[in-house]
Amino acid sequence: MPAKGGGNAKKESGRAKKAANEDKKASEAAARAEAEEAARWDDPAGGKGKSAAEKKADKAAEAARKADEKRRLEAEDEASTPTAPVKSANKGKGAPKKSALKSGGSTGIDAMPSFSASNLDDALDAMSLVNERSDKAGKGAAASQIERHPERRFKAAFEAYKERELPIIKEEHKGLRLQQYHDLLYKQFQKHPDNPFNQLSVAYDASKEDKLAALDSKRSQAEKRLRD
Repeated sequence: MPAKGGGNAKKESGRAKKAANEDKKASEAAARAEAEEAARWDDPAGGKGKSAAEKKADKAAEAARKADEKRRLEAEDEASTPTAPVKSANKGKGAPKKSALKSGGSTGIDAMPSFSASNLDDALDAMSLVNERSDKAGKGAAASQIERHPERRFKAAFEAYKERELPIIKEEHKGLRLQQYHDLLYKQFQKHPDNPFNQLSVAYDASKEDKLAALDSKRSQAEKRLRD
């Protein structure tokens, strides 16, 4: 009868050989994988073994390089292109003579009127004079807006003024009756620009020429007052 120890020795030997074979196969597989990886990196076609993120980064870098190159070439081309000289509109005409200026000659730019204002109303009038259109269309539009029936608009204009100013006057004059506030506002409204009777007006049957004459008269009076 064979000894038990011999059987155990054979089993142990078989297990050792099997483990050695598995280690050998694993080593060979690792070596092959390493060789394949090295071959992919050395491939001159470039980047077959790269990850998707690496490929995307390479494409972005290449696009940026091409964009920079394009901008550089455009800048060089623009710098090398000669600029055509701008011809002067007044070439050959020379500067306007002093005599022409003194006699009212124009330099192409209308002289800006000069006004002085000592209060807000004067400042607003001066601004209106400066910004007022003096061409035919502008005068016609202004003439069409001249009030012909100020009495018809007085009540509505005063009500709008009273609604706007009543809270203010109540703060300034506390303790008065409503009728007293009404009387104060009515008195103030007599001189207020919103009063239709204080605005430029003409007769209801005024002609276009009458309206234009009224406009010119108003402008002349305002200019005289602001220049004095």
